[in-house]
Amino acid sequence: VIMDSLRLRWSASAFRLLLLLYVGIQFMHAGGADPFVLKNGIGINYGRVADNLPAPSKAVELMKSINAGYVKIYDADSQVLRALSNSSLPVVITVKNEQVAGISSSIASSDKWVETNVVPYYPLTKICVIMVGNEILSDTQIKDVWPQLVPAMENIHSSLAKKKLESSIKVTTSVAMDAFASSYPPSNGSFRADIASSVMQPMLRFLNTTDSYFFLDVYPFFAWNSDPANISLEYALFGQATEDGYSNMLDAQLDAALAAMAALGYGQVRIAISETGWPTKGDSSGATVANAARYNTRLAAKLLSNAGTPRRPNTFIPTFIFSLFNENNKPGAATERNWGIFNPNGTPLYAIDLAAAKTNYTQGVSKSSNPQWCVAIQEASNDSALQGALDYACGAGADCSAIQPGGTCYQPDTLSSHASYAMNSFWQKAKSSGATCNFNATATLTTSDP
Repeated sequence: VIMDSLRLRWSASAFRLLLLLYVGIQFMHAGGADPFVLKNGIGINYGRVADNLPAPSKAVELMKSINAGYVKIYDADSQVLRALSNSSLPVVITVKNEQVAGISSSIASSDKWVETNVVPYYPLTKICVIMVGNEILSDTQIKDVWPQLVPAMENIHSSLAKKKLESSIKVTTSVAMDAFASSYPPSNGSFRADIASSVMQPMLRFLNTTDSYFFLDVYPFFAWNSDPANISLEYALFGQATEDGYSNMLDAQLDAALAAMAALGYGQVRIAISETGWPTKGDSSGATVANAARYNTRLAAKLLSNAGTPRRPNTFIPTFIFSLFNENNKPGAATERNWGIFNPNGTPLYAIDLAAAKTNYTQGVSKSSNPQWCVAIQEASNDSALQGALDYACGAGADCSAIQPGGTCYQPDTLSSHASYAMNSFWQKAKSSGATCNFNATATLTTSDP
């Protein structure tokens, strides 16, 4: 009886200990630790300025299919937040620009926003960051709102604190590169005079105090497109070109931002990239599927290696690629509507695996005792899909001269044979940067030399 009693007491104590451990672990996963440190991945922007997109549940499936690490949306849409529930994806939500002034002037409005857009969904939907506005400092038509931006951020933080969520959910905003008066050379980076002391300094002070991130929208494409005669395309695409000691434009742009932050006394604040990417088509010769695939694949590989930048080396920089879908209702130049990894019907414009990029980049390229080749699936019956894969591979960097008439591999003159040659040529070159052998389900790997 005594032994049974001891066993019962020990079992009860063990159960309580296990329960405490479980609760502690759940607290960490729900937000007691930095979500970006817990999940070293590459995020995706889920913009919805379109009238032909699939349901949010389908969008979540597509995010998972490319192994996105987290997702950012440009509002706090209830249908989207419900679709992301239990998805395991950390989520960044946004206070719309038109809501910032009201939230800045009224803590009651801020409390209501958090009560409406955070409390009903968290923690099943893993909200980790609230963006207060999107590129507000780029819009001169709402210049009167600029001084209200930081007070709005402070109010949202206070509203989260009332719910004991201030350490679980970070508060920030997004800033575009036009916020800088100078970005070249990077060491001379500085903010515009009209916002440096009035907006940027108090913003950086807030981010430093709350241990949040300074989010930047950084687009090497726009810098290259504005001056292609003097800026190398390879420099913008993480190629081998070097300018002023930098091997790529993204690092130079980020270091310019870090220099500007340091000039205001806050060089230690953590940075993140809220938007970056490359368009697949439009009114620019550089806007191609091949260049978009190169940029985003190389971007993911670089970031997941934790290389950082020359000014801040050996650092992971949380990053969101723009964008999940092409958005047909976005205004402006044609490129504005063509940044997506996916078409609205869910078909990919190019293959990318945001998790595989990490493995391939860190392991490098090594000779294998079990070589593989990427070939067309023999039973594939869709000739148009196979032709599309062939065209994509040749346009994205495969050496297709050998399958031209008179070439060494022109025979056998069949679509399957030519597609296999092109897909394998592309995959062998790009696999170390995260390319996969799929080509819209028309290809597979084989250990038999074709």
